Amino acid sequence: MVTRDPDAKRRQLVQAALAEFAAHGIAGARIDRIAKAANCSAGLVYTYFGSKDDLFSAAFDSLIETVLEEAPITPDDLPEYAGKLFDGYEDHPEVARFLTWHRLESDPDRAPNAAAIASTADKIAAIEDAQRRGVLPEHLVPAELLGMILQISAVWTAATPEFGEAVAQYTRADRRRVVTDAVAALIRP
Repeated sequence: MVTRDPDAKRRQLVQAALAEFAAHGIAGARIDRIAKAANCSAGLVYTYFGSKDDLFSAAFDSLIETVLEEAPITPDDLPEYAGKLFDGYEDHPEVARFLTWHRLESDPDRAPNAAAIASTADKIAAIEDAQRRGVLPEHLVPAELLGMILQISAVWTAATPEFGEAVAQYTRADRRRVVTDAVAALIRP
């Protein structure tokens, strides 16, 4: 007798969707390929998620949860936080592609992702708290500081292939050090 596990199947579908959306974007993604990768029918995808846009949102939610688990903000050590974000991009290159598609193709009329908004607000509050405690200097507004850290941590991932070719001599350790050193310089009073 076959035992069904709807939660496990939803997780399989979300993982397959992450890969498909990272490779093809929202418009280019195919539900039949996602279903095949998750070893189920396309109809089951619609049963669980309703639409391709809803599946994309579920995949984005999953990505946010993973990042929060793997790289929680450490306001007392922002260079290392940036280093962990860098590690995530290096270990999961599909994340940068997925996020790029998210920026390019997300429906502007859909409500913004609540988990991402809450996560960002929590990070800003953690930086504000660290500034109040004197752990971080106050020369940068917390939201601006967070934005710069997020961009610095993704600088190598977001680079063009031509730039990557020009700096191919940099090892992963070199690239990580550049990220952490840049954030350390940024927060220096």
